[in-house]
Amino acid sequence: MEIAAASAAAPAMTPAQTAAIERKAQEFETLMLTELLKPMFESAKAPSLFGGDGAEQTIFAAMAQEKYAEAMAARGGVGIADQVKAALIDMQGQYNTGEGNRS
Repeated sequence: MEIAAASAAAPAMTPAQTAAIERKAQEFETLMLTELLKPMFESAKAPSLFGGDGAEQTIFAAMAQEKYAEAMAARGGVGIADQVKAALIDMQGQYNTGEGNRS
């Protein structure tokens, strides 16, 4: 689906709806990027001399992954948010015009 085609449904939406869709799309991209970063953090363990085997390291790594992913998504990410946003706008447009499934 083209992003431009989905934007045709945007005028039927309020600015609050559009902002909510953008926020959710970016949150989804952050989640996906967090998962993609996990193998990188798992392979880069700190030496055990510096406490790299403890629970603290695991917690820190998870928080760092999320913050890296948030920063990446905020700067455009890899395009997942754009595609999710386009799909959500299209779905909302179909719902507003009565074409969508309202179940």
